[in-house]
Amino acid sequence: MGMEWLLIAVSTGLVLMNIRLMLIVKKQHINNSSPEIHEKMAQFVAQLEEENNELYNKLTTYIKNSETQLVERVERLEQTKIEQIDSPEKSTVETEKIIQLSRQGFSSRQIAKVLHADFGEVELVLNMNNKQYSNLKEDEVL
Repeated sequence: MGMEWLLIAVSTGLVLMNIRLMLIVKKQHINNSSPEIHEKMAQFVAQLEEENNELYNKLTTYIKNSETQLVERVERLEQTKIEQIDSPEKSTVETEKIIQLSRQGFSSRQIAKVLHADFGEVELVLNMNNKQYSNLKEDEVL
């Protein structure tokens, strides 16, 4: 029985020494690979910065293009407004066409496409016409 305890004690001691040696080796391995990890992290950060710069450049280009398109659209709308002020007959005729097509069952998008008009303009004309129509109905009731 004493011999068995001795063998258990020796085995336990060897296992503990083995664990301690494994920890020492692992610690040395971590210390040795530390510069490699730092180098890889630096490369990763540099790659992220490069990708970030590329995305930033794409975003600024997209924003500039969008701003240019918006400025052009505003200029076209202002020109259209000036033309409509200069020729109110044309505006009235267009308005009547929009209302007529709407009464025939065409949607706002279809009307805009057929008349080559701005969708927002078609919506505005129809909303104003509906409002006038509802006001007339209210006046008749009173």
